Amino acid sequence: MNPTTPICPKCGYDQSGEIATWETQCPLEGRCPECGLDFAWCDVFDPVLNDLYWYSEHARSIWGMIWCTPRTLWMLALPHGFWREVDVVKRVSVFRLFAWALIIVAAMHLLVAILNGYVAWTQHNWSSRSWTLAQYLQEYRGHGVAEIIFDGFAYPYFNAVPQAYSSKWSLYITPGWSGAWYEYLIKPLVFETGFIMLWLIVLLAIPQSRRIAQIRSAHMIRAMILSVMILVLTYELTWLNRLVYELTINKMYWQLSRVVVPAAVIWQLVFWASAIGIGWRVRPWKLLVTLGTVAALLGGLALSIYVFLGSIS
Repeated sequence: MNPTTPICPKCGYDQSGEIATWETQCPLEGRCPECGLDFAWCDVFDPVLNDLYWYSEHARSIWGMIWCTPRTLWMLALPHGFWREVDVVKRVSVFRLFAWALIIVAAMHLLVAILNGYVAWTQHNWSSRSWTLAQYLQEYRGHGVAEIIFDGFAYPYFNAVPQAYSSKWSLYITPGWSGAWYEYLIKPLVFETGFIMLWLIVLLAIPQSRRIAQIRSAHMIRAMILSVMILVLTYELTWLNRLVYELTINKMYWQLSRVVVPAAVIWQLVFWASAIGIGWRVRPWKLLVTLGTVAALLGGLALSIYVFLGSIS
């Protein structure tokens, strides 16, 4: 579709036919004949005018995205307020939102990787060699640095071990503890993953739901990017929590582990319900929210049971 085509902010219906009925002047307000959304014509002709100054998706540069990040994350923590501001008339920039989400996830993972590398080093380097870091690097040189960096990002799922072959060093990658995949990665995320997957199925694959929602795919992609970003950050927080436990040997891990994952699931529930009822202005919203929430909860439960049974078989 031509980017200058005046479309309904919610359903994407071409408003050229409505414009053709004007006789003398442009009205200030309009209503989409397809989905019934009331909107201001200025939002249709120039969506940029409605951009939010605090929202990273609407920032004009990478530094602008970073500058807006604290306020954006704060608003995201309260889905009702977020979708009240970021509603269907706000401009969608999928590429900028995806880039911002990658920056946030990468920054968080880098922070976790630094701590994870140190924990990995203390567990399977200092425990087997009474070396200082200087002695270790003198022995293994660049491969020693590569091991520390690799372990920071991949341990305990994979291990890197410097080995000598014909007087030449190389980095040998070995699988880590097999149970780590389930205990540290899959188990904290499986319910949330099933929840998101079923919501997308309800919105995209069921014709009745699509007719009720009457929403542009760009709005669904926006919600999906934000939802998956929180899913990934949930993993990073649970792993950071475990690393703190490994280093401090206290009960913080057990306390936070009971909070982070359930809180993320509750957030997902409120986030998608708020998107439909508040942000997307779906009418009637109660039917779709009920259908989607029940399906998503069952999907998360079913996937959790399936993965659990697979882990013990």
